[in-house]
Amino acid sequence: MKPICIFFLLLAGAAAAHAQAPGVPVYAEGRGAKPNAALTEQAKKLQGASELLSMTKAMEQAQRTQCEIVLPAADSKPLTARERWQRARTAHLRVGQLYLCSKCDRWHLDLAGGYAITADGAVATCAHVIAPPPNMKEGWLVVATEDDVLLPVTEVLACNIGTDCAILRVKSAQPLTALPLSMDVSPGDPVWCFSDPAGKRGYYSEGIVSRFVRRAFMRKKEADKLPEGTAVAKPVWLETTTDWAPGSSGSALIDQFGNGVGHVSEIQTVLEDPLPVRKKKGKEDISSSQQLGTQIVFHHAIGAAEVRALVKNP
Repeated sequence: MKPICIFFLLLAGAAAAHAQAPGVPVYAEGRGAKPNAALTEQAKKLQGASELLSMTKAMEQAQRTQCEIVLPAADSKPLTARERWQRARTAHLRVGQLYLCSKCDRWHLDLAGGYAITADGAVATCAHVIAPPPNMKEGWLVVATEDDVLLPVTEVLACNIGTDCAILRVKSAQPLTALPLSMDVSPGDPVWCFSDPAGKRGYYSEGIVSRFVRRAFMRKKEADKLPEGTAVAKPVWLETTTDWAPGSSGSALIDQFGNGVGHVSEIQTVLEDPLPVRKKKGKEDISSSQQLGTQIVFHHAIGAAEVRALVKNP
């Protein structure tokens, strides 16, 4: 090999070795990558040892509407960009189910987002994140850290389907990095989100709060199934320009101080109105059809006040 080739190989290797700061993870993607394989094996071992909470028991406990935990006070010291990312990452948890599929009869690990709200194991997420998958034969509720350590869920402390909020208790050998909750947030404030959109691990995005909206989480067809006279909850939503996608649900939205001001709940894409399709000799003129473009994407988060409402005397 020529000396100049060796030089460039060494240079490339040196660049790869210093592509990120110490402690920054590099996520595996592409063909052959199986990010949940090790976690699935951890979960199956714990399930075999009867250390996981069954979805049957979890749904019974999800009838609880409040819990007693001590929340940390909101922080007021601004964090640096790296400090914010570090807090968001270490507080972020992956919440979901290990379940046996009724369609393919295989084990699946389906994870979305969540975040610690106390150091001793209280975890907040969306109510819809802990709901049983439609193709579940039997399943167990699980939580995993960003460092791929599986934490057994011991109980569902409180849940409100109408405000899309739930608080779980997990068993952890180490104290969790807890996000204090804050309601001191206004349109124009910068916010950040650490989540796993569309299975892309560790995606960190920045935006601003656009506005606040009060509306129902439940859709009309769901609300119609409620007992007659039942009041439909209308939580406060934060609309934000921060990026997320399916898989981000339950992940925290943090402010400049590292406080949790809400969590990911929905995404709504507004498409262009379809154009009339011209006809030609009784058949569609395919050349005249157009793919609809995206006009705007709305990102909806549930406000931290709704999580706090699940806590007695917070």
